[in-house]
Amino acid sequence: MSVVPVDISHETPDLQMDPENGRTASEPQIDRNNKYYLDDPMAIFLVGNQHFKVHRHFLEKGSEVFHSMFMCPADSSGPDGFTDDRAIPLSGVTSMEFETLLDYFYDEKFQRYQSTMEQWIDLLAISTRFNFEKIRNYAIDAIEYSRWPAERSRKSTIGSIDQIVLAEKHDIPHWLPNAYALICERGSPLEEWEAEKIGYRTTTLLARAREAVRNRHHKIPTPVPSPPPSSLGLDSPALSVFSLREPDSNEFSHNRARVEAIVSEVFFPAGNAG
Repeated sequence: MSVVPVDISHETPDLQMDPENGRTASEPQIDRNNKYYLDDPMAIFLVGNQHFKVHRHFLEKGSEVFHSMFMCPADSSGPDGFTDDRAIPLSGVTSMEFETLLDYFYDEKFQRYQSTMEQWIDLLAISTRFNFEKIRNYAIDAIEYSRWPAERSRKSTIGSIDQIVLAEKHDIPHWLPNAYALICERGSPLEEWEAEKIGYRTTTLLARAREAVRNRHHKIPTPVPSPPPSSLGLDSPALSVFSLREPDSNEFSHNRARVEAIVSEVFFPAGNAG
């Protein structure tokens, strides 16, 4: 049987190559997406006695501290953060705080306000330390307002003493007036452990304010000094965990507006407000 040759030259045209990109003229141009083609190496941190290996993207995007950290030039022995032996140490934070920060990035529970009060306080602490402004505001908002299931909301409140400690430690001055007022309203005096937590000066001023509240002849100056403003609006109709009064069998009758005025007079005298 003879074989008839077939001319297939029409099926394989001469393809011209573009010397700049190595593609043929018929191939579409493929580009890297400007927004989501990420160059995101991992970084290894030493926090307490634990190593963490995580993406750098979230850390340097939200914090100038981490951004500057990653911009530091490598020394003669090589860059930090690529091996356990050259892990980047993070001082002043606990492994639980750092884990909570990573949970915020990787675990959607934080987006649904399903975490515990302890976790929100950890998130507040580390976001304040490393200047994650957006996360800090998010944590403050979550701590201030009851967004937990009803059966857990009472367990999620913060006592007035702890409120003062957190406000002073993390620079949240608008938490202070309400905490001072709640302590002035309660019937029982400050306990020794409470005085130790808030310090001598605050204890002295609270004693002065409590005495003025109980003195029916105490005259409040006019105009009343203004306390630090609330950036998140504690006067909102939403239920704040800070608006819940602590149980006290020795409570006495009081006028809240008068208590607030005395707190402003004692803690925020004219010329020193805020």
